Amino acid sequence: MVGRHRSKAKSLKVPLAIGLAAAFVLGFAVWLTGNFSRPDTASMAAQMKPLPTTSAPASTSSSTTTPPPPPPPSTTTPSVAPPPSTTSKSTPKSTTTTPKTTTKAANACSSVLEGTLPHVAKVGNHIAAKFGVDEIGGRAGRSGTSDHPSGLALDFMVDTSKGNAIADYVLANQSEFNVKYVIWRQRYNDGSGWSTMEDRGDATANHYDHVHVSFESSGTVNVTC
Repeated sequence: MVGRHRSKAKSLKVPLAIGLAAAFVLGFAVWLTGNFSRPDTASMAAQMKPLPTTSAPASTSSSTTTPPPPPPPSTTTPSVAPPPSTTSKSTPKSTTTTPKTTTKAANACSSVLEGTLPHVAKVGNHIAAKFGVDEIGGRAGRSGTSDHPSGLALDFMVDTSKGNAIADYVLANQSEFNVKYVIWRQRYNDGSGWSTMEDRGDATANHYDHVHVSFESSGTVNVTC
């Protein structure tokens, strides 16, 4: 009996040891499998960690910064300066010099001309200045009733056009000039109109090259030159 109990106890220990060993092996296998299939928590934590928010670095170099576009050209109308004041205080003095008109002052005509009397000389100088006569005959010896020897006659040596103008001018001022008569182009006029004279032979004798003017023996003449 004693031997049977001992044999039975021995037979129970063997299966128990096998069961424990199997359980250990099974548990180790489970643990080992779990370690291989489970991800590394540290690496997962690193992957799960949110990335830090990075702001755009501030530009510190002008060479890497794109310059702003130039402003568009101004379309505003430039301001116009107000016109200068026309008041006497602010108006600048004009630097433009107005040329002066030099007008020759009228003077009394000279009373000396080719030996004639003063009032005759004054008229002769007046006509010479007015019409531009360069050659005038005055006192001279003549035959007959000529007024030249007494200094009361003038001969204006001119062409036809100028002679016509002088003859008309003298007759228009006959009383003011104390004129007695005029001879021009073989015609005689004492204020009553022209009358034809006899032919004396040549152009000078017939007064075609000069206007003859005879004056009264006295008189006052006021003319300028």
